[in-house]
Amino acid sequence: MKIRMYECGFGDCFRLETGQNDLYVDFGIHTASWTRKERERRFDYIISEMKEKKDFLLSHYHEDHFNGAMYMAKNSSGRFTNVYIPDVWDMTGKTAYVVSLILLRGIFTRSIISGENTIIDFLEMICNKHARVHFISRGVKFQNDQYIALWPEKDYVNRRAQRIFYEIQNRVEQINLIGIERIANSLNEIVINMAETGNDNHSGRFNELREQYARVQRDFDEVYGGNYDKNIQYKLTKFGNEISIVFQNYQADRNVLFTGDFGKKENWSFIERNVDGKVDMHSYYEVIKVPHHGTESYYHDFTAKMDEHSTLIIPNGYINRGKSWYVCEGYKRDSLMQRNQTVCAGHSTCLKTICPRCNYIYGGIYGGMCFDI
Repeated sequence: MKIRMYECGFGDCFRLETGQNDLYVDFGIHTASWTRKERERRFDYIISEMKEKKDFLLSHYHEDHFNGAMYMAKNSSGRFTNVYIPDVWDMTGKTAYVVSLILLRGIFTRSIISGENTIIDFLEMICNKHARVHFISRGVKFQNDQYIALWPEKDYVNRRAQRIFYEIQNRVEQINLIGIERIANSLNEIVINMAETGNDNHSGRFNELREQYARVQRDFDEVYGGNYDKNIQYKLTKFGNEISIVFQNYQADRNVLFTGDFGKKENWSFIERNVDGKVDMHSYYEVIKVPHHGTESYYHDFTAKMDEHSTLIIPNGYINRGKSWYVCEGYKRDSLMQRNQTVCAGHSTCLKTICPRCNYIYGGIYGGMCFDI
């Protein structure tokens, strides 16, 4: 297996090559990184390297992990054959709490009116490009059994979503969340249909849902005037990260671990102790993609699973607008102890000691936008 890491600023895009269809793990760039022109230049660069047959795994439903795929759908003839998404959908008989929270985050970040991509747009892109949708949850093998998912654990995610939904409902008493629930349940129905039958005749319904979503945004704006509760916004974003697909190789020839933006300690404990007996982690990994761009609040100690022959990949590159998303000091401390290799998207994001065996992708050079591992 060959892994290519692209320099996406504060964003993720990896290409896993195994001799079958290449698997792209996320494809997006945060708007706080490069300018729109530069983001599009990077998207074009990645698209130009794609083979005809390729698959896509979206680790979680945040636009900085899928806006590159949206750009590709709108500006090229390229398409993915299979699309793997976190399974927050086929929860028959249950209110779509998880999807409701994803939609609410779009309201609180005002991504609907600012012209950014929403989950509705992403799902419509899959539909229009005739890709086959596959649900991924703990224990599911995918891409011809090359990989197996360690997370999300569906029951945990749904219980947590239900608690958060009711908590938010109590804090926004002036707004009735029935509209959000209605959109979420409709999306749930469409996506399940797409996955089960491959039916992609949903364009009219997507347009209706987009209009309903915009109306809900206007209802919130009338009440709050754009002054949204930052604590709720943060909680919704953090919950979105909890949905992240975490996966490792099952039959592929290298032990790899990909973590999306995953990072809650109790969830890591569930995975590492294999509480439900479904999937044991490997005792050793050759390559580990660290969670959430290597930031401090999502730091996880992987030293028990790696040695000097391991590589940590840390997608945390150029950021503008005065943001301070630095690589956590813990990864540098661990690297000094293990003397493993690290690959970062720009060494300027590190503070103090640089990792002893650090390779970085410098985003200012057009030819230096990727690194093979």
